Amino acid sequence: MSFGIDVSHHEGTIDWNQVKNDPNQVNFMITKVTEGSEQGTNYVDPTFQYNINGANNVGILTGAYHFFRAISVNDAKQEAAFFIKNLQSVTLTAPVFVDVEVNDRNLDPDTLTDAVNAFLTELKNAGYTSTGVYSNLYFFQNSLNPSRLQNTLLWVARYNTRGPGMDCDIWQYTDTGSVQGINGNVDCNIAYVDLNINNNNNGPNSSFIGVATIAGDNVNVRDQPSTSGNVIGTLHRNESYKVFYEQNGWLNLGGNEFIYYDPSYICYCNYIGVATITGDNVNLRDQPSTSGNVIRTLHHNESYKVYYEQNGWLNLGGNQFIYYDSSYINYELLSSCSDC
Repeated sequence: MSFGIDVSHHEGTIDWNQVKNDPNQVNFMITKVTEGSEQGTNYVDPTFQYNINGANNVGILTGAYHFFRAISVNDAKQEAAFFIKNLQSVTLTAPVFVDVEVNDRNLDPDTLTDAVNAFLTELKNAGYTSTGVYSNLYFFQNSLNPSRLQNTLLWVARYNTRGPGMDCDIWQYTDTGSVQGINGNVDCNIAYVDLNINNNNNGPNSSFIGVATIAGDNVNVRDQPSTSGNVIGTLHRNESYKVFYEQNGWLNLGGNEFIYYDPSYICYCNYIGVATITGDNVNLRDQPSTSGNVIRTLHHNESYKVYYEQNGWLNLGGNQFIYYDSSYINYELLSSCSDC
């Protein structure tokens, strides 16, 4: 177990050196980054970069959260894009979370859970594969369906001494805690798992080999590449996931998450993006280096599948490489597969 805090602009300017020296031994902090979407609330917490950089500088694990206001899957995707855009400016060492504690349209639990899952999918597709969902115990039990949330950490707020009240990975046990370096009260938490994403090889720089889009309903996710593995979740039509490797007909979606590849209900693209030539006479070489032989030249408006990246070079299949320069190549990573 480890002790940590979650913060936002409400805590004012935090002295992270003092926090590091607090007798409670603060192991992690999770800071608010955004709320809503650019099309909606459009709120960016003004202290998030300061808090993340300050905590990183003193060796405290740094996570981030987004306050969720979406009322549909499309809204959720817009909110995720807003969150991800702002995360690009910082380096995190702990998971990213979505804070779900309002339901303005009184959505039923499955509909709201679908929207939360869509948000989590966008995070994973952006490389943030260590994720979590925060809410209070009542909201988890009455407004969400925790059993349908994608394989993700559960962070539960319940303010008493009897425990979180449900199985979870982090328990926020008070909002009136005290930590030196912070003026006033602060939320305090106990983590039952290791939140260091570097220890879990599970961070925003994870590589992937393709994208799977679900074309059926209730596709089982198992904890090993076998039908004898435990079912740890189900995936639904039109959801898309990065694939990190293949094993005996199974696709790994990150960590211990596997789905069996059957083209009747999974559309799988075994490449990561598309490069469109916007210049002329772009050299295609037989190795990822300017010392490689020029095989031929590529021309304006031609498009090619990209299978992997290597030191600034894009592999177009086999031993074919082009150097990525945005002045003459438009390169877009896949977010879904539509090849079926």
